[in-house]
Amino acid sequence: MILAHPQLESVLDLSGEKVQTMVIENQDFFRGFLQDIQSQIDGFSGKTVISEKNKILDWPKYGELMDRFLSLSLNRKPLLTKISSAMETQAMSEAFYGRSVQLLSQVEQYLDDLTFAMDCDVTCGQCTIAGLLKAAGITLREDYADPMEQLLDYMELVRCYEREKLFVFVNLRSFRSEEHT
Repeated sequence: MILAHPQLESVLDLSGEKVQTMVIENQDFFRGFLQDIQSQIDGFSGKTVISEKNKILDWPKYGELMDRFLSLSLNRKPLLTKISSAMETQAMSEAFYGRSVQLLSQVEQYLDDLTFAMDCDVTCGQCTIAGLLKAAGITLREDYADPMEQLLDYMELVRCYEREKLFVFVNLRSFRSEEHT
C-alpha cells in the first residue's frame, strides 16, 4: 500500500513487513494532514491518497485513523455485523447444519406453544440463525489488562473479518515505550 500527499517530499511505501513511522513536526501540517484523512474517512474529498497496485483506494473502506487507545472498543457495529455473518455461515456449514435446523425447529415449537397459551391472537415470524444471533447479543470480550494487546486484537479482527486496512496511529508512542513492543 502507498500513502501520498502533495506536501510530502515522497510517497510512503507501506507494503513492507515493518511498521512505518512518520514524524510531523509542523503543527499546522500535522493537524491538517489528520483532518484531511478523517474528512475522507467521513466521506468527503481530500488530498491524502492511499493506493495499491496503482489503484486509488477509498479511505472509509481501506483506512482507519486511530487516535484513542485507552477507550478503544472492539465492539464496533461493522465488525460485529461481519462476525455475526461469519457465525451464520458457520451455522449452515456441514459441521453445524443438523444442529442448526434442529434448534430452529425447537425454538419455533416453543414459540408456538407460548402463543397458543396466550389469551390473545399472537403470531411469531419464522426463526432464523441470523435472528437468534441478533437476539443473543453477540459481543467481543474486552477485559484486557494491556490496551496495546486489545489494539492488536482489534487490528487482527478487522483484517480477518473485514479486509486489509491501513491503520494510521496518532501519537501511539506516547502510550508505549519501545522496550515494551
